Amino acid sequence: MIINFLIFLLWGVIYGLTYPLRILSDVSLSSDFTSAISTANNYIAGLNYILPLPTLITIIGLFLVIEAFILLYKLINWLIRKIPTIN
Repeated sequence: MIINFLIFLLWGVIYGLTYPLRILSDVSLSSDFTSAISTANNYIAGLNYILPLPTLITIIGLFLVIEAFILLYKLINWLIRKIPTIN
């Protein structure tokens, strides 16, 4: 019951904060923009035979995760070296 109240309270806050955006009229994309996205999608789909896009995205994501852990490791070591009694 408390969790239900907290969720309702959070929903109310978000609803109140987004009220100015919700009173604006709905916007639709122009047909030129939609056709440009469709054309670009066709070009990218043709490249999928040469270089599979989901595999490429997975490899790049894995690379970024590994680099983030290396950066975190270096940051933690740097902070440890800044503590006078441990150095």
